[in-house]
Amino acid sequence: MKNLALIAAFLFVTTIGYAQSVNYHEATQKGIGMLDTAKTQSGYLATTSYFENLATTNDKEWLAQYYAAYSNLLQGIRGKADEETKDEIYDNALRYINKADLLNPNNSEIYVVKGYITFMKMAVYPTKRAMNMIPEANRLLEKAIALNAENPRAYLLKGQNTFYTPEMFGGGKEDAKPFLVTARQKFEKFTAKSLEPNWGKTRCEELLKEY
Repeated sequence: MKNLALIAAFLFVTTIGYAQSVNYHEATQKGIGMLDTAKTQSGYLATTSYFENLATTNDKEWLAQYYAAYSNLLQGIRGKADEETKDEIYDNALRYINKADLLNPNNSEIYVVKGYITFMKMAVYPTKRAMNMIPEANRLLEKAIALNAENPRAYLLKGQNTFYTPEMFGGGKEDAKPFLVTARQKFEKFTAKSLEPNWGKTRCEELLKEY
C-alpha cells in the first residue's frame, strides 16, 4: 500500500507539472498569435496586457519575459502616444528583457530586443540621446551576432538601425544594405524552435524594397 501511495503521489505531481507546461505552452502560443494579428491601438494594448500577466504568473520562464518586453516595444513603436508615454513604455520593455536576460544569460534573441529598445528610446529624444544610445544599441546588436551568427534578427536590426541613423552618426541607407541582405539570407535558412522568436522576415523584405 505504501508503494502504491508513493506511485500515486508521483503520478499526481507529474500530471500537474505536465498540465502546467501544456497550459503555459498554449498560453504563449495564443499570445504570439495576438502579436501577429494586432493592428490597432487597442490590439497592441491587449497583447501587452496579456503577456505582462503571463510574465507575472510564469516568472521563471524567460520567453514569457521576452514576449512581455517585445509586446511593450511594439506598442511603443506602433501605438499612438506622446514622447513621454513612449519613453515609459520602452522603459517597461527594458525591465522585462533584463529579467529575461537574468533567467537566460547570453541569449542572442534577448540582445536583439535590448538593442531594438535602446534604439527606439534614442528615437524619442534623438537630439539628446543619439550620441550615447546609437553606439549602445549597436554594441548590443554586435553582441547578439557574436552570440549567434546565424540569428537573422540580429542582422535585420543592425541594418534597420543603420538605415535610420544619419550619416553623420555612421549610418545611412547604403551602409544598411549589406546587413539587410545578410539578414534575408539568414532568414531563408532559419527555423524557429517551439515558442521561440520567429519575427522579422517581412520587415526585412520591406526595407529591401527601398533599394
